[in-house]
Amino acid sequence: MGIYDRSYYRDGGLPSVAPWDNRSMVSILIFINVALFLANFLLTNRSSAITEAIRLEPALLDQPLQWYRVMSYGFAHTNQTPGGGFTIFHILFNMLSLYFLGRSVEDRYGKWEFLRIYLVAILLCGLYWTIRTWNGGPPMLGASGAVTAVCMLFVFNFPKAELLMMGVIPMPAWVLGVIIIVSNMLGGRDAVAYDVHLVGAAFAGLYFFGNLNFSFMEDLTNRARLTYRQKQRGFKVHRPEEIEPTPSKDEVEADRILAKIHQSGQDSLTAAERKFMEAYSRRVRERRAKTD
Repeated sequence: MGIYDRSYYRDGGLPSVAPWDNRSMVSILIFINVALFLANFLLTNRSSAITEAIRLEPALLDQPLQWYRVMSYGFAHTNQTPGGGFTIFHILFNMLSLYFLGRSVEDRYGKWEFLRIYLVAILLCGLYWTIRTWNGGPPMLGASGAVTAVCMLFVFNFPKAELLMMGVIPMPAWVLGVIIIVSNMLGGRDAVAYDVHLVGAAFAGLYFFGNLNFSFMEDLTNRARLTYRQKQRGFKVHRPEEIEPTPSKDEVEADRILAKIHQSGQDSLTAAERKFMEAYSRRVRERRAKTD
């Protein structure tokens, strides 16, 4: 049975949340985020050294050596409140949202396409913030933009799925989508980058309604890997479809005579040319008869 034939995709329902799977991309992403969060807290004596090394700094476009931050910030989560206290709510909210809604999105698009969606969302949100802070501004960190994109893709794919708001109040998924958009549009001027969340939501809408697919990235990667291996091994892979066979002398001559007939008519042929074409046509017919 194909994935699109299953009842919960036809009806817009939600499959039950699957148990933890170490091989799923959602689980891998959660592990990376949590590992960096704990390493930052445990190994740097609460100095946030790891977070500061990978967060997205403002006015970054003229610093090529720092461009990696346009991606790395999406895996950094603060463990300190503005007052210097410890908090896990930033990463907890993002990872819970990723787990409970991301698994269905991963099942819908596949493990590697889900990863490409997630990383492209991080990149687009990071580029937006880099341009927004061209003349300076606060640094940015966290997976919220990409997680918002995942949540909105869940809403678009399963609009009628029943969710429990705050674990208690039942509501259809499309209501969650409205809440995400409205709450971020009305967001205040605190430390939360509400506009980045909206960029993630807009990307999800473009991906879903534009019927986008990033599988071409995998094709490019495979070609690059193949080319690299060829260079490393010092030989070229033969691709018959890319090499046209060299025409024989008879084929070249037949093409010349046919071009002459097309330009000047059959009466322009010499006796030798007529004799050649008769013999050539006979050989072609014989070859075709053998293959048939």
